[in-house]
Amino acid sequence: MKRISRRPAAMAAAIAAVGLIAAGCGDDSSVEDSVASATSAVESAAESVVSEVQTADETTGAESTTGAEETTGTETTGTEPAEGQTSAVPGPGGEEVELSGQILAKYNEVGGATSPLGAATGDQEEVGDGQVAEFDGGIIAWSPDTDAHIVWGEIRAAWEDAGGAGGDLGFPISDERPIEGGFQSDFQNGSITFVDGQTEVMQN
Repeated sequence: MKRISRRPAAMAAAIAAVGLIAAGCGDDSSVEDSVASATSAVESAAESVVSEVQTADETTGAESTTGAEETTGTETTGTEPAEGQTSAVPGPGGEEVELSGQILAKYNEVGGATSPLGAATGDQEEVGDGQVAEFDGGIIAWSPDTDAHIVWGEIRAAWEDAGGAGGDLGFPISDERPIEGGFQSDFQNGSITFVDGQTEVMQN
């Protein structure tokens, strides 16, 4: 802004010089020569002002464009997918039910409806500070302290008889795993084994 303001001042001074020269000179030819010289100076100053203004406009425009690009880039980079994704999965009677969060992730991880879990038998339910979803072939139970795990088969039946996630054993802390002669699932407060066709519930 300061550079631009000097140019109008210079042009005004040149114009004033034309008037002073014309008033102070008696000889016509001298007046004409002085006026021509002063006029040339005025024109030069005017051209300089126009050049300064155009340069300033171009610079301002470039800065505005750069700022818009930076803002757009920031907004695009800062967009993050929303947490707590929910999805409809096959449910009873061909209807769909909603699964979400870590239970949905676990269900998809093992193959969804094409896995041994099969279709959901009802909506995902809250139990204590966690959630449980039941399926044709098992249960997925999740809590903030245990993550999501699958309980199925005879171990599932024994766990449900003991109260499930809301019972004495609490939420599962592992998926069912093979042991010598059978399988075992671990829970917050104990474990259940299925060995040689027999289930055994052990509490801590």
